[in-house]
Amino acid sequence: MRGRAKSRRRGLWERFAQGLFLLVFTLAFGEAFVRILCPQPVMPRYVTGTPWGVRGNIPHAHYWHYTPEVTVEYRINGQGLRADHEFQTHKTAGTCRVAVFGDSLLMGYEVDLRDSFSTRLEEQLRDRGFAVEVLNFSVSGFGTAEMLRTYEAFARNFDPDFVLFSWHMTDLEDNVRSDLYRMRNGKLAIANNSYLPGVKTQDLLMRFAVYRFISDHSQLYALLRERTGRFTKGLVLQLHQERVTAKMAAAAADTPDEDEDDAIHAARVQVNRELSSAIVELAAKEVAADGRAFYLVEIPIRESRTRFRSSVDVLSDATRSRVKIISPLNTFTRVARPDVKLYYEQGEGHLTPFGVQLLANEAAAVLERTSRLSDCGTMIPAAAPTDARSTPRP
Repeated sequence: MRGRAKSRRRGLWERFAQGLFLLVFTLAFGEAFVRILCPQPVMPRYVTGTPWGVRGNIPHAHYWHYTPEVTVEYRINGQGLRADHEFQTHKTAGTCRVAVFGDSLLMGYEVDLRDSFSTRLEEQLRDRGFAVEVLNFSVSGFGTAEMLRTYEAFARNFDPDFVLFSWHMTDLEDNVRSDLYRMRNGKLAIANNSYLPGVKTQDLLMRFAVYRFISDHSQLYALLRERTGRFTKGLVLQLHQERVTAKMAAAAADTPDEDEDDAIHAARVQVNRELSSAIVELAAKEVAADGRAFYLVEIPIRESRTRFRSSVDVLSDATRSRVKIISPLNTFTRVARPDVKLYYEQGEGHLTPFGVQLLANEAAAVLERTSRLSDCGTMIPAAAPTDARSTPRP
């Protein structure tokens, strides 16, 4: 009996070892297959929850992104900002502050810190003789609603003089998906106090060094994560849209000349447009009520290396007339050439250093024309370039 039990245990261990070997071999084969036949950018997201109910960058995180075009280092300070130093809550007398909010585009995905929008904007304004600090509150995946919550609960404590919210086409769906706000009887209302998708799972996994290593280096994992993320985000968006647009679509479908699918699509577009327009206007009003200047920074939509179109056109005409917009669209169109890349093409389509520089130039030119900047800024000597790479070329 004792020998039979020992033999059974040995058999179980052998089957476990065989299964483990098969799993490791399969994963290794999958990794090699992906790297050889369909290389993937490896761009881990180091995000966690915040006390104000939305995502934030993990404080003190240090990680890298790898794409066929770039290798980029990321350093997050103790306040959750992409910066290599901490910021005092109270600004120095005579110094202006610009608070930047956005998703991965303004956080600076696929560009080094020195080439990020916040760094370039700060350099541009200092070179024009203003004492300015630019604080980057951007978080990958943010929509306008999350930017607003972060401003309300956190960023306003740093006493910014200017508040810049980015606008990209993805914000239209992000604002629906987050479900932080809804339109009720034609007015914007708070729907939920938090939006933390996948944060608990991420926090748990990030405790393990093995997971962090896989997340930071595996192209197979990057592929699976991106595909799963897109499917999940699409499903959540669909559920929210179906709830909101069901009655509108049903009413439109009652008309004899209206196709039901067209009615549903039209209803969703209208609801998304109204929601995002209302959130942008609420952000502008809250910032203005704090005595600060609000600007919406447009990220043009890339159709090709030489063709771009506006992303803010989806907002209502009324919103675009009430909110100050910084747009590089004309500049992008003017400098576009087949041999010039303003957006990366083999990663996740973020701005190149040259594209970032053009956007920062546009923002600096707009802010320089304001009386607020000259009133609060102290003239300082223009800084000479410290690095030959500080001025990107197309």
